[in-house]
Amino acid sequence: MTMSTETYADTLARLLLDTVGELPAISLPLREAIGRRLAADLLTKQPSPQFDNSQMDGYGIGYANVAGGRFRVGPDVPAGTDPTDIYHYGVNGYGHDTAVPIMTGAKIPEDVVAIIPVEQADPPHFVDTGEYVYLPSVEVGAFIRKTGSDMPAGTLLARENTLVDAALVAAAASQGIAELTVKARPKVAVVAGGDEVVAGRTPRQAQIFDANTPLMQGFGTTHGMEIVATGSTTDELRDFQSEIDRLIRDHGPDIIITSGGISEGKYEVVRQLLDRLEISWVGKIQQQPGGPQGYGVYNRTPIIALPGNPISTLVSLRMLVVPALWKAFRSCWSPIAVQTKINSTVTGIRGKTQYRRGTVGLQGADLVAQIQGEASSHLLAQAVGSNALLEIPPLSRFKPGQTVTAHLFADVTFDLAVKPLPHMKSPPVVDRSSTGDGQGKTAQVITASTRAAAGTYEDEAGPQLVQWLRSKGYVTPNAVVVADQDLAHTMTQLMAKDQESLPDLLITSGGTGISPTDQTVDVISEILDVQLPHVMTAILLEGLQHTPHAALSRGVAGIVGHTFVATLPGSLGGVRDGMTVLDDIVDHIVEQIRGQDHQR
Repeated sequence: MTMSTETYADTLARLLLDTVGELPAISLPLREAIGRRLAADLLTKQPSPQFDNSQMDGYGIGYANVAGGRFRVGPDVPAGTDPTDIYHYGVNGYGHDTAVPIMTGAKIPEDVVAIIPVEQADPPHFVDTGEYVYLPSVEVGAFIRKTGSDMPAGTLLARENTLVDAALVAAAASQGIAELTVKARPKVAVVAGGDEVVAGRTPRQAQIFDANTPLMQGFGTTHGMEIVATGSTTDELRDFQSEIDRLIRDHGPDIIITSGGISEGKYEVVRQLLDRLEISWVGKIQQQPGGPQGYGVYNRTPIIALPGNPISTLVSLRMLVVPALWKAFRSCWSPIAVQTKINSTVTGIRGKTQYRRGTVGLQGADLVAQIQGEASSHLLAQAVGSNALLEIPPLSRFKPGQTVTAHLFADVTFDLAVKPLPHMKSPPVVDRSSTGDGQGKTAQVITASTRAAAGTYEDEAGPQLVQWLRSKGYVTPNAVVVADQDLAHTMTQLMAKDQESLPDLLITSGGTGISPTDQTVDVISEILDVQLPHVMTAILLEGLQHTPHAALSRGVAGIVGHTFVATLPGSLGGVRDGMTVLDDIVDHIVEQIRGQDHQR
């Protein structure tokens, strides 16, 4: 059985942890540390500000003068000057009616309790020492930055694994910190080639320029890898093995990433080498492009073998290598995916998740995704300008306005031009996948929660249900989260599809209680063709073993068309009770709905 993209990325992460292990911490000057991740918590060494200082250009006055009046102007206190060098006995020692001209950032002299901005004085500008100025009343503490008001000494400035950026560097510099302890990045050597690939010279007939080496170098650099060396090979195994030996001997990489030579051809030198290793795997995963994959351990150095078509290499780097490095080391770029609405129609293929080159841009306040170019893995020019890979699950059908997962590149910007969305709402997308015999099982989870839809708290029940369904072999997309009041519209949109696109199972979570906003049972009851009340009775009895509150749930179960529907509570306990009962019967229900024989 082939692996999913996510499962294979996890496999690579475990390989890296077992072979490379934890990367060391290194100290770098502030400038060089930018873009790295802290290897330990960073604490302040001293308070910030280090002393009471003026927030404004103005006049400082003592307690006796906060009511305002006419004052004699003393000597200036510029920023960077110790006021005791000017006012040896404090401001009051200079005279009880003294107003001190003090500049922004200057240390507050002894006896000064407030600052009055110069523009509030009469005259509204600084006058010479010994002249007089009229000042309004002021509150004690006005426009004085107190010692430690930003950060007391010993304050946590940034936690371990924080990305070092300009603000963090500035904060560290303000503490007198010249170097930061950061996590090392994995040292990577990349290898591409074959008899048909040339670099540094004009190719002969039937040869091509090497595009994959610069692709891997550029991608690796922007995504937090340290590319220490590059290599090339012919279609001879001895040449490839000699190049690997050279890279390990001369550069000591933590990881070697190859591009090409991993498919089913007669001259696949990477595959030939991996087949000879004690620890290795070569096969295909459920993604397109980039299905052929492999890995191995050569002289204690892990090799990650990617397919050679440029877009296959690009997709594999983003969807497999980057997640694996992040999970293993936490020192590279953290992969980011966003939910965005697509502006065109696209349909997935059978049995594989497609990752289409895409552009994610802003239309007003909305992020909009746009397919860029065709799906073929050799269309490198059509990838120029793309900033994401759009995930198209097997046989899913996306219409304009529906939500798609966009896996962003590290150097993404959202200022790219995309076509606007049509004026329509987005119903949930239901995967429809099958095995070779056409008997694949599908499921959909919908969480009805106004607070989760608004982002007030994270949906936990939906992911639990999705994980359970996937473990049972159901092709299940991530849970769709909708507000309680939007569930009816969501179900209307879902039921409007043709029956072939509907899942075998539809499980909802939330909205089964007695609150006025709980509408799930009412909405689902209206669309059921057949009710199965004893299913919910069994779930109720399971729940009563754990809490009497289970009796308050108004769950309903039944069949609509060829889909079994069950409504579970929003609590994790209620969801677990539902999964316990349904785990033994959902396959039986699906088989009966399909008219198939079932085990007796």
